[in-house]
Amino acid sequence: MVRYSDSDWAGDPATRGSTTGYVFLLGGAAFSWNSQLQRTVTVLSVEVEYQATAAVVREALWLCKLTGDLGLGSNAIEIWMDSQGAMSMGNNLITLVRSKHIDVQHHLVWGRVSRKEVALSCYSTDDKVADVLTKALGEIKFRKCIMEMGLAI
Repeated sequence: MVRYSDSDWAGDPATRGSTTGYVFLLGGAAFSWNSQLQRTVTVLSVEVEYQATAAVVREALWLCKLTGDLGLGSNAIEIWMDSQGAMSMGNNLITLVRSKHIDVQHHLVWGRVSRKEVALSCYSTDDKVADVLTKALGEIKFRKCIMEMGLAI
């Protein structure tokens, strides 16, 4: 199972809200995905990415429980993202102390990482599969994303 997370920052022109997007792939095909406006407006782009990471962690934990109940086994959940800042927040308690303003619900990422239930991994911004769920794309990038998600014909 492959998981990708992404977000835009203040992309909604009316509210300046940000969009969270994630996609889960299994056998090269998307089987769970989401694109949703975040509930809170944020000042920092790293906070937007961290909120997106929290959303994908919640979904991954649920899917991990489901696969475990089905007897398919489950390992630590590896989540691919392009934000070094959000990865730092998820991996380091020191960073969390400096970011107390971020809602407690989003700090579940650090707890799950520290218990080794979740691992955060970085990937190139050129390879962001979840881009298609968070922003308008040119035709080439759009086709690449949907092909990677197993949705292209």
